[in-house]
Amino acid sequence: MSLEKTFDEINETDIRLLIENQISERKNIEYKLTLPENKYDSKKEFLADVSSFANTMGGHLIYGIKEENGIPIEVSGISNNDFDSEILRLENLLRDGIQPRVQGISMRAVSTESGRLVLIIRVPQSWSKPHVVSFQGHWRFYARNSAGKYPLDVMELKSAFLSTTALSERIRNFHFDRLSKIGSDETPVSLEGKARIIFHLVPYSAFESNSPSSPLLTDNDIWSLPLIYSSVTGYRYNLDGLIVHGDRTDNLSGAYTQFFRNGIIESVSASLFSSRNHESYIPSIVLEEKLIATLESCLALYPKLSIYPPLVLLVSLIGVKGYKLAVSQSLDIWRQHTHLIDRDLLLLPEVVIEDMIIDSAKLLRPIFDAVWNSAGWVKSYGYDDSGEWGKGFNFRR
Repeated sequence: MSLEKTFDEINETDIRLLIENQISERKNIEYKLTLPENKYDSKKEFLADVSSFANTMGGHLIYGIKEENGIPIEVSGISNNDFDSEILRLENLLRDGIQPRVQGISMRAVSTESGRLVLIIRVPQSWSKPHVVSFQGHWRFYARNSAGKYPLDVMELKSAFLSTTALSERIRNFHFDRLSKIGSDETPVSLEGKARIIFHLVPYSAFESNSPSSPLLTDNDIWSLPLIYSSVTGYRYNLDGLIVHGDRTDNLSGAYTQFFRNGIIESVSASLFSSRNHESYIPSIVLEEKLIATLESCLALYPKLSIYPPLVLLVSLIGVKGYKLAVSQSLDIWRQHTHLIDRDLLLLPEVVIEDMIIDSAKLLRPIFDAVWNSAGWVKSYGYDDSGEWGKGFNFRR
């Protein structure tokens, strides 16, 4: 189909090919002559259309096309007077009328030779389904088949919710399997030492049976893959996807990041940890700073690869029994809370990311608090009393 291309590259020729080839309405495409009106029934219909695509396999809503019996016959177009405000209106309607929000929806106005516009809305298959239309008293789940949208029945809803639960289990099983391998030195790059911080960012889409093909990484993407407390000095492809690594000494590396074929990012660092006077330390400031930077780099990369939330962030520390948390000595209380970590493996709270636009420091706070708890502290002191990161006593000199 002519629309199966990079969204920004779709043009009038692609629209006219739909008519020339008589591409009928189906499970993943629907034609509309006019934009949704500011009326209850019209808005409800629009929300049902979008949610039905998201709850099934994704697809395209195309406005400005005249059809007969589901077959497109004419590019009628829509007046382009204040078209930007119309797109904004529809975006606001989607934000407020579908729960949870559908991530990754794209809207594009395509110019025609008549001067009128065709609006294409690309709706991705959602990985946080089922989505419900919740609009002015209307509360219903929709899906699609070859005949169009339809309301889900009780058994279909149960199946949708159970599939989400099964997906969560698969993500956790992947995480535990990787922890076991990393802890046993079954890593794609040989690492120095035994203490490691392990960062996993897992898109829900990675474990769907019909997950997308391997994302294509450009040279810029490869060199921008984050390493925790290290710089990328080389990369290579492997069976799992692509790996970047830091400097090597005696054939040992301080850090690597594995980009899996299904979009999972695994970043592991052994160089973050330090020892002095026969004691081993985890640098609290650097740990928090580097994890924030790593998360932000990943979230900047994913949209380029058409990978969208929900995502699960899982952070763990292994080999850290007997370590201390290095904190600022700017307050007298620091000595009272400097305790040795009492276990080798710290499984930190998992965090679900539902939007690409986030405050990374705020999102990571449960993870940072847990690290400080493991060393005897009540919370992370990287935050001030207002909850802003970077202004707590731990950052004072």
